Amino acid sequence: MRKILPASILSYTQYGYLKVAKTLKSQCPECGRSGNFILKANYYQVKKTGLFAEGLCSECKKPSIFVIMLNDRSDQGVQEAEVYIYDPMASKGHLDEIEGNKHIPKDLVRSYVSALNVSQAKDNSATAVMSKRVIESVLKNYLGEKTKEQSLSQQFELLPQHVDLSKPIQSLSHLVHPDSPFYEMLELEREIDDETAVLLMELLEGLIEYLFVLPEKIESVHNEIERKLK
Repeated sequence: MRKILPASILSYTQYGYLKVAKTLKSQCPECGRSGNFILKANYYQVKKTGLFAEGLCSECKKPSIFVIMLNDRSDQGVQEAEVYIYDPMASKGHLDEIEGNKHIPKDLVRSYVSALNVSQAKDNSATAVMSKRVIESVLKNYLGEKTKEQSLSQQFELLPQHVDLSKPIQSLSHLVHPDSPFYEMLELEREIDDETAVLLMELLEGLIEYLFVLPEKIESVHNEIERKLK
């Protein structure tokens, strides 16, 4: 699944206290081009948290599936419903990154791949079991075997003591120092070639994802799970 950013939503329709996307622009999972989609959703089949919609790509005319998250909170006024497009290649891209990362333990990769496979096979019970194994593997990588007897909750509380989550950001300080070649490039005092331009865009993407996308995504998923299980 790939989230549709608010800037890509071209028009809305009203559903209760929610503004729901009607027309949006997105990269098509079928043809790979950027196309417009007019969403058609059956509001008579609304679940507690969302519904499915379908939209035809304006470029290739092939349909794509969308998920509209309906967190109708009337006490917070009008809100925009989050929209996701089903894009198998988005998941594949993340999997390639994980499998190709030498710093990720092999047992963690195997657990994640297993969780992904059973999830795609719609085996929900197996997905829950494998997800727990992935979480345990992540925590073990940082905490070691000593804390294995503690609950997952206790282990998560210990995690910040074993991994410096601010280090990736602090490491950029020397890069943008006024005396650095990188800073000279930003100030147009040094030429920038095609390869460096690509690296610069990767840096911006990673910075935005690290500071804005990931924290918001984790918090959003956390809140959704809590609401779902109330």
